[in-house]
Amino acid sequence: MASRIEWGSVPTWVGALSFFVGALSFVGGQQDKRREHASKVGAWIADGIGEHKGKYFIVVTNAGTVPTFEIKVKDAESGETLLELPELLGTVRKEVKKNGQSWHPVKKEITVFEPQHGVISVKIVVGEPAVCLELRDALGREWEIDENRRIKRVKRRKGAVLSFRRGGKVGAT
Repeated sequence: MASRIEWGSVPTWVGALSFFVGALSFVGGQQDKRREHASKVGAWIADGIGEHKGKYFIVVTNAGTVPTFEIKVKDAESGETLLELPELLGTVRKEVKKNGQSWHPVKKEITVFEPQHGVISVKIVVGEPAVCLELRDALGREWEIDENRRIKRVKRRKGAVLSFRRGGKVGAT
């Protein structure tokens, strides 16, 4: 007598597949919910206007309803910290200082030869100045936001870590 494997019915398989898709959707929704706070924080470099024309400012904004902590705004190219804020709820605007000097975007001169009008020389700003962020949300989770607005959770070890070595000695690393 040969044994047969019972594979179930079509409704059973459809139900199992629906449950699996629902579980994946729930997990994805939970991840989006965790990122929600970090997604409401942004930073950029803006031109000064009026009496501040010719200067550049870092604008950092938290559009959420709870504060964000330990914010670091960094130059995306060099990694240099341009601004640190202990706490933010709302918007802050401060002049950009890079290496202790007032920051200015890199301008490149381009020479164009036009047969009818001769040579034309133009100075343009090459690319927008990019910044990235590090921050801690109200629940203590740490996040990094890169210059393309990709949000990544950062897990850092805090404090001393004890390690045990042979011979009964204890050391801190």
